[in-house]
Amino acid sequence: MSVAQFNREEMARWYADRHLNTDPGIRTVYYLPAGAPDREIRFLEINDLMAVRENDPLEPIDFGVDIGGAESHTLLVLDVTPVQWDRIHAGALPLPDGWSLDNALSFSR
Repeated sequence: MSVAQFNREEMARWYADRHLNTDPGIRTVYYLPAGAPDREIRFLEINDLMAVRENDPLEPIDFGVDIGGAESHTLLVLDVTPVQWDRIHAGALPLPDGWSLDNALSFSR
C-alpha cells in the first residue's frame, strides 16, 4: 500500500490561488519556504484592505488547517499593508523570527 507524499509547494500554490480568489484585498501572496519546517506553509500577503497598523509587531496567524495523516501540515499567514511591505523589502521592518524572503515564490492576480 502506497502512502501519499505531502507536496508542500503544490499545496502552497493551491492555498495561494484560493486566497487570491476569495479576498479582493490581497495584491500578492509570497510563499516563504526558507527556514520553514517541512510541513509548514508560510505566506506573506500584501493586502490593500488591511487597516494601517504601523506600530504593531508582525505576527502570523495560524489558519488552523491542521489535518491528520499523510497530508498533515500547518498554514501560517502574515497579512501586511503595502507600506509595511515596502519597509520589509527595504530591510527596515523585520519579519517574524525564523522567516525569510530567501527563495520566496510570488503569486498574483
